[in-house]
Formats: sequence, C-alpha cells, structure tokens
Amino acid sequence: MNDLILYFILGGIVFLIIFIIIVYFGLKIRSALKRPEKRERPTRFKCIDGHIVKSKGELIIDNHLTRLGIEHEYEKIIKVYNKPIKTDWYLPKYEIFMEYWGYYGKDYEKRKEEKITLYRKGKLFLISIEDIMLSDIYSNLENELERFMTLKTGKRHCPNCGTELDERF
Repeated sequence: MNDLILYFILGGIVFLIIFIIIVYFGLKIRSALKRPEKRERPTRFKCIDGHIVKSKGELIIDNHLTRLGIEHEYEKIIKVYNKPIKTDWYLPKYEIFMEYWGYYGKDYEKRKEEKITLYRKGKLFLISIEDIMLSDIYSNLENELERFMTLKTGKRHCPNCGTELDERF
C-alpha cells in the first residue's frame, strides 16, 4: 500500500511537470503567432515627378498637378508667427498652399484646425482638399485651382492646362 501511495505521488509530480512544460511552450507559440505582421500595403508612393508621398490620395493629387504642368513643392516647411507648418504642397508661381486632409481622429482634427488658423493669420492662400473630394478629384482640384488663381492674379486660367486666358474668355 505504501508503494501505491508513492507511485501515486510520483505520478502526480510528473503530471504536474509535464503540464507546466506544455502550458509554457503553448504560451510561447501563441505569442509568436500574434506578433504583428509586416504591412502588405505600401506606406510610401512614388509620383510621376519623383516626389515620395504618404498616401494614395496625395499620389493622385501630386500626379494631377504634374499632369497640369503646375510647378509644385511637396512638404515645404514654412513659419507663420514662428510656428512651423509642413505644407502638403506649395505652388510657388501662384504663392498658393495646398493641404490634403485625408485622415480622421481627434488629434488629427485638432492639428488641422491649428494649421488652418495659422494659414488665416498669415493671410496665406490655402486650398483645402477633403477626402470626399477624391471621388471626382480632377474636376474638384481644377475648380479650386482656377478659383484661387483668379483670386491671386485677378486673371482667369484654363482649367485643363493652367495657362492664362486673355480678355476673350
């Protein structure tokens, strides 16, 4: 009977050790499987003119500016009241700034309002492109560009190519 109790205690200890080993390796395997995967989608996009942008929306806009023949700089840093702003695009010929608001979230919306306020205080021309405008970005962007170019220069420009129109139009 003493041998039976001894075997029962030894069997329980062996079972407990095997159980602990199985749980330990099971947790290791589970954590290895839950590691973050590498992104399947790119987070950088190369435009026709060589600019590297951060989203597909920016890619479409930058390529359209290039296609229209409008000189532009991507992510130019300016200072307004000693506060730096990284603009999405700057059109040096027209002194117009463009921002694409393609994200959402409390922090993003707060930064958006700060940037818009700084543009207003600095009396800078700003074209704001909302994400919804991408549904027909070519028409929307050309309309915004024509409106601001007319405001800036007092002259009308062709919505297709950006060239200045004479008094006949």
